[in-house]
Amino acid sequence: MDLALQPEHFRFHEELVRYLNSIDCEAAHLEYEEDPYRIRDAGKAFLRRLGADGWLGIDWPVESGGRGESSIYQWLFLEELSYRGLPWGGLTTTSIGPVIAKMGTTQQQAEFLTPILRGELLIAVGYSEADAGTDLAALRTRAVPDGDGYVISGAKLWTTTADTCTHVWLAARTGSVESRHRGVSIFLLPIDTPGITVRPIYTQGGERTNAVFYDEVRVGGSARIGQENRGWDAIVMQLNLERVFAHGDLRRELDRIVAWARETGALDSDELVRMTLARLAAELEVARLFSLRAALMIDEGRIPEAEASMGKVWFSELKQRIALECLDLLGPTGQFRGEAAPLGGQLERLYRASTVLKFAGGTNELQRDLIAARGLGLPR
Repeated sequence: MDLALQPEHFRFHEELVRYLNSIDCEAAHLEYEEDPYRIRDAGKAFLRRLGADGWLGIDWPVESGGRGESSIYQWLFLEELSYRGLPWGGLTTTSIGPVIAKMGTTQQQAEFLTPILRGELLIAVGYSEADAGTDLAALRTRAVPDGDGYVISGAKLWTTTADTCTHVWLAARTGSVESRHRGVSIFLLPIDTPGITVRPIYTQGGERTNAVFYDEVRVGGSARIGQENRGWDAIVMQLNLERVFAHGDLRRELDRIVAWARETGALDSDELVRMTLARLAAELEVARLFSLRAALMIDEGRIPEAEASMGKVWFSELKQRIALECLDLLGPTGQFRGEAAPLGGQLERLYRASTVLKFAGGTNELQRDLIAARGLGLPR
């Protein structure tokens, strides 16, 4: 597999850079820096601008309203926006929209895809539960058939963006408890549907996620994506597409540290600083290549199951290593918070925020099992 970018990729990136330099992104950036997981007023306005100018859905098929470009272009787009600290639409555009395009009815595609590409529709993912985190197939939120629709009851944890989104992508059991993977269905419903209650949970990094409660929530049959009891197919596709990570934010953090080391003279005078930053830069390049490979596999029509898990493990653990080892380089004052701290306290916050990625989107222990079984062919 050739991982070298082609001239047309560089031309696309140059076009994107010129576009972003031509518009006012400051308010969206400040909001993103405060909490990158919650797209609020400035971020939503920025997404609508991107949508109006044709920058959302770069790798979506033309018939679905996208540009019809390859996943490499989408990956370059994500890299640049994450480096600048700007929202790009999250899972709504990168993984949920493509699943709707493949599995949704014609009516669902017409209802949801265009608003997504306009930056008007944002979707939170409702998977995890108190007793069904890593073992998602053990979920207990139920969707009981009722006339031509369903009544949904249960509770979800870690539904990030539920407080700022317009819709929720919900996994609920429509089969028996024993059916596990074969008894799960996916629903897409407005977050303001009567019976839904959203309560905040704050992480140690200061970001907000949510607990969401469903109290006899009534939805029509058209809210179900795909066939009843076949939602696991949609979940697997969505998760694999989710794990093509952008690493721009980590490049930005490492660039800040290099700039600090250069300004303070540590880069020239301290061999430990030089060796640490050089090694972390090399490890960041490995993370970039993991994501690039996954994007190329998607372009070839393959699902990067083991490869996506490999990238997820490496990226999440690298983020914590960068925070921890660079905090050591800053010394005790690196643990301070606030603007007066070295680098504005950004590394201290990065360290607190980095731990969540080891279990968000699937625990790293489970990812290693997937790598062993699907990548190396080892027995489960």
